[in-house]
Parts: sequence; C-alpha cells; structure tokens
Amino acid sequence: MLRHILDLPEIASRNFTATDSDFLDPYEQRLVRDLLPHFPEVEAQFVPAGERERKVVLFCPYPAPAEDAVSVLKASVSGPIPAHRDILGSLLGLGIERAKIGDIVPNDASYVVVKREIANFLLVHWREIGNQRIQVEEVPLETLPIEEKKWRASSAVVQSPRLDAVVRAITKLSRDEVKSRIAKGLVKVDFQPIRKTHWEIHGGELLSVRGFGRAKIGEEFRQTKKGKVRFEYGTLQES
Repeated sequence: MLRHILDLPEIASRNFTATDSDFLDPYEQRLVRDLLPHFPEVEAQFVPAGERERKVVLFCPYPAPAEDAVSVLKASVSGPIPAHRDILGSLLGLGIERAKIGDIVPNDASYVVVKREIANFLLVHWREIGNQRIQVEEVPLETLPIEEKKWRASSAVVQSPRLDAVVRAITKLSRDEVKSRIAKGLVKVDFQPIRKTHWEIHGGELLSVRGFGRAKIGEEFRQTKKGKVRFEYGTLQES
C-alpha cells in the first residue's frame, strides 16, 4: 500500500496534475504523514478534512479542491435508516472494493464518502440496501454529517493488561481463538494490526476485533485486592 502511495507525489510533480490514494485508516494516515517531508515539491491534503476517520491523501503541485478526489452520496429511504453494516454490504455486493469507500454515516439518510472515480457508477447502479429501495444523489462535501458514536459502558477483570487477556475479556472468546485472531492480524490497536499476544494495553486505546466490532479502553487500569487488574471499556453500538 505505502509503496504505491510513494509513487503518487512523483507522478503529480512530473505531470503537473493531481493524484490521490485510496481511503486510508488513521494508522495508515500516520505512516503517510511521516513521509511527507520527503516530497516538498507537491502539496498534500487529507480528504475529507476535519473529524473523519477514513481519508484519501491528495497530492498536487497546485491547490486542488477536495472534490477532485471524493464524492458524498446520500441514499434516502422511506423506512428505517439502514445500519452501517447493511449500507457497507450493499456497496460491496456491487463489486466495490472497500478501499474505495470512506466513512459511512447513517443520519437522516445514509451518507457515504466514495472515491470520485466510482460516484457515477453508484448513482446509476446503487438501488437498494437490504430489502429497501433507495434514491441516491450526490451532495456537497460540506453537508456530510458528523457521525455520532454510541458506546455501551462495561468493565472487566484480567490477570494482566496484555492484549490477549483484554480481548478475551471483551469478546468472551476462548484463549486459543483469541491467539489465532491476533496471529492473523484480525486484532488492531488504534487501527494498527498487532500480532503479539503479549502486547501491553496502557489505557485509552481503541481496539477492533474482526467480527466483534470496536471497544474503547478506559484511561487507567486499577489493581484489585487479589492482585488482578480491573479496567473499564465501551463497546461501539451499531448505528
């Protein structure tokens, strides 16, 4: 992924044109930001700006509008607003790669940020989410709502703040299942895949486990009278 992105600023400079990546998660964005000082000949901006999770990096030797890289589609339904997973599933069902899809925001309608290159295809072919018919239109980037995440508070006690122990406490998976998921890179800490079961959790991290969603770890761990560790966490509720 990074190897491909490193080619983009050179292409932008050589051809005096804008180039852009696929959508990056916050961990991938951090990796790219660390490399930007090596490309002073082009401007780089992360789109959409502001409090968004998934972004593309747009390289250009001149100021370029964000709309050159992304589009916002609004899918309206007459019934209940579909859940995040149903919206994503309907897009993947059309053969769209996940990397071409940015943030999905269920609100008064279903808002989706996508790469500009696939917007017209979706305007024509995206016609339903689950069993609900939808009407799709392109809307200005600035009308994209901020996603309001809801977290369900819980707490757990573990022997130590190791990644495998914390994941097991949250997901209720067996020790072997947790070990397997970590080894396969299916567990992320602050969006970074971690393959070490003994990775230490310090507090404040965001954990994601494929198939189980996300959990936000509390800021501190407290030792119990029996020498174990208690921590609080919140699990992300489906929109």
